[in-house]
Amino acid sequence: MNRLSPETLLQLPESVDKPAYERNCVPIRIVHLGVGAFFRSHLAVYTDEVMKQGDTQWGIMGVSLRSPGIDRALTPQNGLYSVLELAAEQSRLRVVGSVVEVVSLPDEPDRVLRTLIQPQIAIVSMTLTDKGYGYDACEDCLKTNDPDIARDLQNPRQPRSAIGVLAWAVAQRKRLGYKPFTLMSCDNIPANGKVLQRVLEQYIQEVQGSLGDKELLRYFLDQYACPCTLVDRLTPPVQEKDIDRVEQTLGVHDAAPVVTEPYSLFVMQDWFSNDRPAWETVGAVATAHVSSYEKLRYRLLDASYLAIGYLGYFEGFATLYQAHQNPVIRQFVAELMDDAAATLGKRPEYDWRVFKEEWIRRFDNPELRVGTAQLRIETSHILLYAIVPAVAERLRHGLSIDRHAKVLALWIRWLMRASEAGAEPLDDLRAGLLLERVNAAGGAHADPYAVVENILSFEALFGARLSKDAEFKRAVTAALQQSMVAS
Repeated sequence: MNRLSPETLLQLPESVDKPAYERNCVPIRIVHLGVGAFFRSHLAVYTDEVMKQGDTQWGIMGVSLRSPGIDRALTPQNGLYSVLELAAEQSRLRVVGSVVEVVSLPDEPDRVLRTLIQPQIAIVSMTLTDKGYGYDACEDCLKTNDPDIARDLQNPRQPRSAIGVLAWAVAQRKRLGYKPFTLMSCDNIPANGKVLQRVLEQYIQEVQGSLGDKELLRYFLDQYACPCTLVDRLTPPVQEKDIDRVEQTLGVHDAAPVVTEPYSLFVMQDWFSNDRPAWETVGAVATAHVSSYEKLRYRLLDASYLAIGYLGYFEGFATLYQAHQNPVIRQFVAELMDDAAATLGKRPEYDWRVFKEEWIRRFDNPELRVGTAQLRIETSHILLYAIVPAVAERLRHGLSIDRHAKVLALWIRWLMRASEAGAEPLDDLRAGLLLERVNAAGGAHADPYAVVENILSFEALFGARLSKDAEFKRAVTAALQQSMVAS
C-alpha cells in the first residue's frame, strides 16, 4: 500500500478534509518542542485551520526531544499525518499539513539550534510534560539536580535539555540582534507560562556568565513573552483497529495517525513578543488572563473526572462513558458542577453553563476511550486545584460541601484499599506520605474518624486553615461512614 505523502494527498477521497494550501511554499515560523500525539491533535490542528483560511506563513518544525520514532515516521510523509476524531454520531478523518518538518534533538542538535536562531522564527511552543521543565513545584524553583538540567548548567553552549536549548537560543538571538520569539507552553500545568518563565529565569541567571552575557537575564525578562495557556483535548493511544480504519478510509498507509475527540479547548493569554497566527478565528480564545478559565476547568471539569473516577470504581464501571450513563453518577456530577460554579464569582468573559453542557456531551461519547483508572492518577495533585479551593470557598459562604466531601471520602476509602498487602500500586507522587497516614490510622480497617483526621490534617494538601476546620472533617467523615455502610 502506498504511503501518505504530498503525492498521494491528491488521491485521497473527497470526504477526507485535507490541506488545500501549497505546502512547498510554507516557511517555518513556529518551532514546537515535543511532537507527541496531543500536540498533533491540538496546536497543529488549530494552526492548520488558520493556514486553510489563507494565512500560510505558519509552518511548524516539530522537534522530538527523546524518542526518534516520530520523526522517522513523519519525515517520509513530509510531515503529513491524519487525525481521527471519534464520535458517537459520525467520526471524522482529516489530514493535517501545518507540520512541515520533524527532527530529533538527540540525533540532530545542531539543526535544531540553527533553526531556533533564524530571524523568521516567531514562536517556540512546547508540550514537554511536567518533567520536561525541570521544575520543582513544591519549592517553586529549577531542579538543578535534574540530570539533563545539571548537564546543561555545566555546558550551556551545547545544550540538550529543552530549557537549556531555549536559554541558548535567547542568548544567540540577542547577540545577532534578532527579534525575540514568544515562548508558549501548551502543557496541562497551572499557570504554565509562569512556570516556564520561572525556570528559564533561574537557568539563565546561572549560565549567563558562561554564555558571555551578564545582562542576558535582564534582557530575557524585559523582552520575552511567556503567555499562559489552557489546553484540553483527550488523545488516547492509537490502537491497531484505528490504523486499519484510517487506511481503509484514506486508501494509503499513515505511519503516525492520531486519535482524538471532537471537543477541543485552547485559551491563550494574548501576550506575544512577536507575530502569531490568528488562532482565535478558528476557535481559540484570546484573553488577558487565563486564570479565570483555569479555575473554571479545574473546579468543574477536573473535579468531575475525580468524581467519575471514584464513583465509577466503587460501582464497578471500567470507563468514563459507562460510569456517566449511570443515572445516580450522572446526577451527582451535574450537581457537583453546579456547586463548583457557585465558587467562581461573576465571570463576564464566559458562561459556565455552556462549558458544563459541552463537558457533559464529552462524557456521553461512547467512542471516548478513557478508563476510570486514568481519572484517579495523581489525585492528590488534582485536589489542590479542583477540590480544595472550592471547598474552602463554599465553607466561607456557609454553603454545603456534601458533594465535594463525598469525592474526598471515596478517595480516602480508595487509599484504605490501596494500603492492603498485594494491592495495586498507588499512582500518586505523594503515595508514600498518604499511605503512611492511612496505616497510622489502621490501614484498610481504619476507624473513619481516625483516618479522616490523619489525611485532612495533611497541610501540604489542605492548607493550615482547612486542615483544622471542624465542619470540613465532619462532612468528610460522615461521607466516608455512609460509603462504608453502603458497601
